[in-house]
Amino acid sequence: MEKIKVAVMFPLDRMQREELEEAGADRCEWHYIDDTMTREARLDILREAEIVMGQPGLREIRQCPRLKWIQMGWAGTDIYTSREGFPREILLTNARGCFQVVIAEYVMAVLLSLCRRLKAYAGQQSEGLWNPLGEETLLYGKRALILGAGDIGTGVAKRLKAFGVHVTGMRRTDRNYPDCYDAMVTTDALDRELPLADIVIGCLPETPETKGLLDIRRLCMMGPDAFLINVGRGSLIRTDELVEVLEAGHLGGVALDVVDPEPLPADHPLWKMEKVILTPHIAGQSFGYSKDTENRVVQICCQNLERYLNGRELLNKVDFDTGYVSE
Repeated sequence: MEKIKVAVMFPLDRMQREELEEAGADRCEWHYIDDTMTREARLDILREAEIVMGQPGLREIRQCPRLKWIQMGWAGTDIYTSREGFPREILLTNARGCFQVVIAEYVMAVLLSLCRRLKAYAGQQSEGLWNPLGEETLLYGKRALILGAGDIGTGVAKRLKAFGVHVTGMRRTDRNYPDCYDAMVTTDALDRELPLADIVIGCLPETPETKGLLDIRRLCMMGPDAFLINVGRGSLIRTDELVEVLEAGHLGGVALDVVDPEPLPADHPLWKMEKVILTPHIAGQSFGYSKDTENRVVQICCQNLERYLNGRELLNKVDFDTGYVSE
C-alpha cells in the first residue's frame, strides 16, 4: 500500500517528531520543511503531499494537486477564510484549544500591568526615580466583557473569576455557557453592555461581522476609565479612531497584541502613548516561545491524524461560511 505523504512545516524537536510519526504508524511518509530550504525545494515537497501540517501560502496551496487536508498550528484562520481562492474541497482544521492557557496568561499580565501602572514605574526605574504615582486600580469587584467567549475567552474568564471579577461573555449564541461566566449575551447586546464594563477584552477572529466592531461610537460608549485589551484580531478596532479617543482623554488604559495595520508603523502615535501597552502579536505564540503550547499543537495534530487515517470526523473543522470552527 502506498504511504500517505505528509509535509510538516512546524520546527519540531526530536521527541515531537517521534510522537507525530507514532500517530501515523507505518502508513505515512514524512517530509519536514524548514527555513533553510529553497522555495523550489519547499514547493517540491508540498506538491506531493496529501496532508500538510502548517500554514502554506495560498499560492502554494493552488499548486498542490494531491492536497486533501491542512492542519494549522494556529487558532486564527483568517489567512484563508478572509481571502478568496482557498480550494473548498480541501479540509481545513485549526489548533483551537491549544492557546487558552498562553493567551489567558498574557491577558492577565497586561491587565494587572494597567491596573498597577507598571509601565509608568518601569519608565521611572530607567531614570532612577523613586516616585509613587498614587491612585491604582484593583481587579476585585470589576465587571469584564469578553468579546468572543470561545476557548480563549473562556480561559480568560476562568482567571478573571479567580480575581473576583464579574464576567459577561459575548458570542453568537448564548446557549449552554460555562459557569466561569456570570452572564452570556449575543452581539446585538453589545451597545447595552459596553457602558457597564470596566474591562473589555477582544478575543474574536476576523470575520466580516467583527471588522471594525469597535468603532469610535462604541469606544466612546465605554467608561472614561475603562480598560481595553485585544488579543483576537487587529481589525476589531479602528486604530485611528482609537487614537482619537485616547487623545481626547477617554479610556483608562489599552493593551494591544494585535493591531490594524500589522505591523504598526514605527511613527504611529500609539507607540508613544502613556496609557498604551503594545506587543508584536506574541500573546499566542507557540513554536520557539512556549514548549507547553508547542506540545498542545502536536497533540491535536496526532489526534486528527489518527482520525484521518481511520476515516473518522476531524476535530476543529473550519466552517468557511462563518470563519469559525464548526460545532
